Parts: sequence; C-alpha cells; structure tokens
Amino acid sequence: MKNSWLIKAASAVATITLALAGTAVAGGSASASTSFKNAPPALTSNQSPITSLPDFEISIVPGSHINLVSTASRVPIQIRNNYDTDIRIFIWVRPSNLRVKMPKVFEFTAPAATTSNAAIPVEAIANGEVRLNVWLTSFSGVKIGKTTKLEMSVQRDVEGSVLIAFFVVITALGAIGTSRMLKRKKAGTV
Repeated sequence: MKNSWLIKAASAVATITLALAGTAVAGGSASASTSFKNAPPALTSNQSPITSLPDFEISIVPGSHINLVSTASRVPIQIRNNYDTDIRIFIWVRPSNLRVKMPKVFEFTAPAATTSNAAIPVEAIANGEVRLNVWLTSFSGVKIGKTTKLEMSVQRDVEGSVLIAFFVVITALGAIGTSRMLKRKKAGTV
C-alpha cells in the first residue's frame, strides 16, 4: 500500500512538471491567464508521460544545401514560430564528423508568427561533406518536434585561394596596361 501511494504521487508530480514545462516553453507561466493559439493540451493524470512535444507550432525549416567556403562563418538555421508570442528555445546541433566545430547548443528567441534565421557560429577544420543533425528543446529539456538533417559542404581554403587569384589577375592586368601605355608613349615621341 505504501509503494502504490509513492508511485501515484511520483506520476502526479511528473504529469504536473511536464504540463508546466509546456507552458514555460510557450512563454507563459502556470498562473498566467494568457492563452496561446494552437497551444499543446495539458496532460491529464491518466495519460502517460511524454518525452517530446510533437504538437508544438515551432519547428526547423529544412533548408537548401549549405556551402561553407571560409575558415569561420555562421550557419543560418531557419526557425518557424506559428505562435502569437516570442518563444525562447535551445537549438542543438550535432555534426556527423569532425570537419566543423560549432557550439553544441545555442539559445535563440523566435519572434512571433514569423520565420527567422538563427546564425550559429561555425569553424571549418577540414574539407568535405558534413550532415548537421539539428533539433529544438525547451529550457526544461523537453524536445520540440523532430530532428532535422541539413547537408553542408566545407571548402575552407576556397576563400583564400579566390582572393589570391583575384590579386594575381589584377596585378597582371595592371602590368599589361602599364607596358602598353609605355609602348604608346615611346612610339609617340620617336
């Protein structure tokens, strides 16, 4: 009898904690009277605890292929927020290999009813293909939606090579122009 009471109490605490976590992610508190458009329903005591909230109206927008051509830059992650209030979330990023170095988690505030870009810093270590596994969580650690995979090509030396080639071409054109002008001047005075 004592154990069944403890199990029921633990279940009730877990249910209330998850319901409050969903409210905190939506930008409110348990005592707030604000209602949110498309807010997830609260858990009842006979429902099983959940580990993710798939009904949230905030998600990662799958983007096109990303090309990284410098040693350090920022990767844009598009976040769609369909709620009518700003929402603070964590963006988690896991690269598939060690060709890039980026923060494991990034805090972001998604503006209400828009799609916005979260610019996550990235440092290129080596050239090649990288798949980024990206997902969102609330501040309490509840996963929001599904993991999105973004493809990225890393070519860290391209930026420097392009600049060097550009300066070589400009120098060559300047030398050719100067020699032609000197030949014309010499031909005009003789």
